[in-house]
Amino acid sequence: MEEKGYKELPSSRQPGDGGAEFLLVKGDERCLLGYKHGTAYRLGEANVRDFANAVQLQGATSGMLVTLGSAEGFARDLARRYGVDLTDGRSLWPQVEPFAAPQMVLAIREQAASEIRKGQRLGIFASVVLGLLVFAAGYAMQPGEPDAMVGTPASTPENTSPAATAAGTEGPANEAAGETSAASAGEPEAPVSRFTDQASRDAEGALRELEEVARLTEQQRIERRLAAAAEVGELDAAEHANWSTQSTLVIRMSRADGIDTGLVNEACAVLVQYEELRYTRLQLEPPAGTAGQVRWRQCQ
Repeated sequence: MEEKGYKELPSSRQPGDGGAEFLLVKGDERCLLGYKHGTAYRLGEANVRDFANAVQLQGATSGMLVTLGSAEGFARDLARRYGVDLTDGRSLWPQVEPFAAPQMVLAIREQAASEIRKGQRLGIFASVVLGLLVFAAGYAMQPGEPDAMVGTPASTPENTSPAATAAGTEGPANEAAGETSAASAGEPEAPVSRFTDQASRDAEGALRELEEVARLTEQQRIERRLAAAAEVGELDAAEHANWSTQSTLVIRMSRADGIDTGLVNEACAVLVQYEELRYTRLQLEPPAGTAGQVRWRQCQ
């Protein structure tokens, strides 16, 4: 956005539902930029309406709503009606690619190519399986013929060769040896990074963690969220913590100066251990019975 002449107003960054909002200026123009985290995020009509209201509340003359995920068709129609510029992951990448490290761009392209090849292999495999099923169905519908091999003994002691006997004797021993060898191999080694600079290594590690999160079941995700909230609730400056939305963790402070004692840093240190909770919005409520105000913070 700075390349386009925009500047961020000091202290304008505010946590949003599942992302963040920035107030930008360009001459006399005030633009509200809303960003939604995560490739799984889907912008709907409700997101557009809420953002259009935020544009008016901020006194902005225009608004841009950006996400790494996708936008629904009705959301795009509503955005055009409100004059909101909608950008999804497909159109966002060409704008941010020039600012990424070359090693990171190369890794992303290689991963994309790998996903394409994987899809092609699955397509070929599915075609082969379908062909075999059709062939088997056609063969099963043909009239049956007498089996020429009926009456021939399948196996007799005389027909058993010494090689077959040796193979049958050595089979269990070979299997046991294989199991022993596999057990002695130990734990798999950690993947070696192809990058030398720390920034690209960090990005590669974050990408790997996101891939692991994507493989979790819904129940596992819920358990991780509950575990994170329980750990935050056990902090000295917190009385308890619970989730009000998918992206907002409500923390009841145990004392009025909880924010000053580092509660935000301690809570975020817990949440960043879970990659899907890294950008959680914190709703910090004053101790029960006090007249303090609710404050908002966001982990980065």
